[in-house]
Formats: sequence, structure tokens, C-alpha cells
Amino acid sequence: MARLDRFMPVKEIAQIGATIGREFSYELIAAVAPMPQAQLDDALMQLCESGLAFRRGTPPDALYTFKHALVQDAAYDSLLKSRRQDLHAKIARVIETRFPEVEATEPEVLAHHYTEAKRLEAAIPLWQKAGSLALKRLALNEAIIHLNKGLELVAALPPSAERDAWELDLRSLLGAAWTALGGWYAQEVWDSLHPALKLAQTLRRSDALLSILFGHWSNVLTRGRLAESLHWVAQIHEAAEAYRDHDLRILTHYTAQVSYFLLGRLAEAREHGDQLLANYTEEHFGHVVDVIHQDPKTVALCYNTQSAWMLGYPEQAMKISDATDAHARRRGHPFDLGFWFTIGALIFDYLGDPEELLKRTEEAERLGHDNSLPVLTQVMVPIHSAIALIRRGRFAEGTASLQGGLAALEEGGGRVMFPCWKSALAEGMAQLGDLEGALHLIEEIIAQVERPGWEERSYYAETLRLKGWMLSLKEDVAGSEHSFIASLDWARRQQAKSWELRTATSLARLWQSQGKRQDAYDLLAPVYGWFTEGFGTKDLRNAKALLAELR
Repeated sequence: MARLDRFMPVKEIAQIGATIGREFSYELIAAVAPMPQAQLDDALMQLCESGLAFRRGTPPDALYTFKHALVQDAAYDSLLKSRRQDLHAKIARVIETRFPEVEATEPEVLAHHYTEAKRLEAAIPLWQKAGSLALKRLALNEAIIHLNKGLELVAALPPSAERDAWELDLRSLLGAAWTALGGWYAQEVWDSLHPALKLAQTLRRSDALLSILFGHWSNVLTRGRLAESLHWVAQIHEAAEAYRDHDLRILTHYTAQVSYFLLGRLAEAREHGDQLLANYTEEHFGHVVDVIHQDPKTVALCYNTQSAWMLGYPEQAMKISDATDAHARRRGHPFDLGFWFTIGALIFDYLGDPEELLKRTEEAERLGHDNSLPVLTQVMVPIHSAIALIRRGRFAEGTASLQGGLAALEEGGGRVMFPCWKSALAEGMAQLGDLEGALHLIEEIIAQVERPGWEERSYYAETLRLKGWMLSLKEDVAGSEHSFIASLDWARRQQAKSWELRTATSLARLWQSQGKRQDAYDLLAPVYGWFTEGFGTKDLRNAKALLAELR
């Protein structure tokens, strides 16, 4: 500053440059600086000769950079506040008129200058635009920063419908950004979207309700409160009918399918999935993936795949899986595709194909790294790759990885699918000889399933079967038989023939070991005889082999 104070034109140019930023172009400063070109050129030359700034290129295409951020700060801090505001306002006007491409591609630059000029009404829509563009690029941390900056400015405005509309749009985008960065279950998703719901209803903005209601439903669901999530399904349905909104109608089927599937109400889940697919066209609903990061058709096919297997149709499940894979890959949305490569790939675990499950999780890991999606790389990939390792007999490696993924999920607030994933962990622990630890974990799962408002039962029959198997290893025959029968009861309630077959096979083996060969045969034969397809799959092969032993 001492050097700059000796040369007033140089000081003024340094102050203007510092107001523009750490780096500024000749073209922009020439449009802003109130001095003749010769004087400007001389001042810029002296600034560079002083060592306080560097130049790249030659005017009018030159770029100037302050030697250090502290130099920029010193020059900027030497301005009176009123002068700073005036300069920021002038820079913003010049950018708008001379460099319109900046608003289109880097609206945060213009937003910054209007913010510092105290032109909040001009700055807020630009922060929103900057957040939206960053979100589309999946630059999620950047999007969150821009949107929060917009919300800070909104909070300083007096009440008005325009102010409420700005807050609504900023919060809607912020909820979507936090969903992609931290997962559906992140507290920030709820904190961003819950205040937006009343705004959307007051302003009668049905377009905003898509992301807001989806965020509420997915946050409650993924925190483990499955039965409670049906309240939000009903809210989406009511809004869809009240506003005659087709996006909300498709979202009704989407959310109902997922909630009913995880609750173990498989027939209802399949019905909603089929209705979604019957009404879906990419022309009308292809944009939904840009709002909630998931394509409705991908999700419907994904859960139809798993429902088909559970209901006893393995070959149908594989056909639907192939169709889902083709659709998700063609859409190519990183988050949607990552969901399919992890949650959707569980079908290969059900079918007894850990190699294919591992292959899909490897694809998901690449997607997560390439697109900076920590919910994939830190949670979904470790969990599903670990399950594949456990199925391949690599129990120590698999259980360690699964524990890490579940810890990351739990730390973020996620609890959904714990019955499925923790059952796999318990199985790995039992295989390593930790039967007491495994049974304790199974009891934790059962307590979560039976908790009012939670009630996630799509995997319940398998959890109870695994408990029966573990008790049989402890030679607790009565306890084992009791758990197997409870598993059969739940599978039959859900018409889940594949779970029923797996448990019937386990119970038949137990009875075989007790010499009850006829009872074992009479139990297993009709279940196996129900199937009309999938005879090459692992469960049906195991059942057939056991029946041959029992004859």
C-alpha cells in the first residue's frame, strides 16, 4: 500500500482490479476505469513493474493477476465502503452489457458484484441460476454454496410474494443438491425443504411440490420410518389431484411402489410399478430425473425386478433387469445409474450371482469418483461390494467393508434397508464363528422391523430364516424351528414364494437331520412344485437336490 500510495493512478487501477477479483482482464478494467487509455496502460505497466501483479498476454487480450490474495485484499480494503459499492455496481453493469456470456455461463460472478453493490433483487436470481447450473453439472458443493448465498440475501428482504418465490426456488434446488451430496437421509435435505412446503402451498406452486414432497418422503423413508413414509405418499397423491399435476401423479406411483415394496407389501408395490410404467413416456416425464436425480422408469423397473423374484418369478426378474439396465444406461444420469448399479444389482445377490453384483458395484464406484458423488463411493458401493465378497466366501474382508459402509450410512442418518444389509453382515459374522455377535445383530434388526412407524419387512422372512440357521449351529433345535416357521409365515403372508422356498429348504434340512424325512419332503415338495421357471437358479437347484435326498 505504501508503494501504491505514491502513484495515484496505479493505486486506483489496483483498487478497481481488486474489486473485479484476484484476476481481471484488460478488456473489463478498461471498460470500468474512468481514465484515458494511455493513462490506463501506463498504470497497468507500473502495477506489474512493482511486482504486485503479473500480466499474461498483451492488451487488449491481456489478463492480470495479483501476486498474492493479500495484495488484492490490501488494495480492496483501502476503498471506502461507498466507493466499493459503486465500483461493484459499475462492474456488474459492464459485464451485463459487454460480456453477456458471463451471465449465461458464470452467473455467480455477476451475482457476487450485485451482492457487494447491495443490489439484492438483482443478485438473488443470479445466485439461484448459478446454483442450478452447478447442480446440473453435479458440482454439488459449489451449488450448495451459491444457493445458501442466495438464501442469506433473501433473509434480508422485507416480506413479499416475490421474496417468498425466491426462497422457494432456492430451497427446492438446495434440497436436491443435498440429496445428491449427502444422501436422501441427510438432515440438510429436511432442513432445506421443510420451510419450502408452506411457501409452495401458499403460492400455489405445484411445479415446486415435485422436489419438495419427494424430498420429504425420501428423507423419512431412508431414515427407516417406512410406515410413516406412507403419510407423504398420501400428501403427494392429494397434491396431484388438487392441482391436476401429471408429474405429481407419476410421483405418487413412484413413492407408493417403493414404500410398499420395503414394507413387504409386494403385490401392491408391483401394481403401482405397473401403473407408473403404463403412464410413463420419456417425452412427458424424462425431465423428472433432473429434479429428483432419479428417473421414474428406472426406479419402477428396479423394484419390479426385485418384486418379481420375491414373488417367485426369477426368469421374469432377469428380463425386467435387462430392460432396466438398457434404460438406465441410455438415460445416462450418473446418480440414477449409480442407484441401479447398487440397489438394483441386489437382484444378482438374490439369484446367487455375486460376480455380477461385484461387477455392477465396480461400475458404480467409477461413476461416483468421476462425478464426485460420495453417497455412492462412501456408502452404496462399500455396502454392496461387501455383500458380494461375503457371498464369495471372503468373510473377513466382506464384513469389515460392510461395517464401514453401514457406519457411514448411520452417521449420516440413514437406516433404510438395514434389515437386508445387516442380515448379510450377521451372516458373515456367523461364518467367521461369531455366533453370539451375529444373533445380537439379528435381534437389533428384528427390533427395528417391529418398531411402530418403521416396519420394513421386504427382507423379514430372510432375516428370520438366518436366525433359524444360526440357532441350528448352536444346536438350539427348538429355537431354530420356531424361527424357520415364523419366516415361512411372513413369506406366505407376502406371497413371497422365493423366500418361502429358501426357508422351506432350510427347515427341511433341519428335519432331515432329526430323521423327519417324510415331514421334510411334505413341506418342501409343494413349494418347489409351485415354481414354473428359474430351475437353473441356486435356490431351486438346492431344493431339487434336497428333495432327491429325501425321496
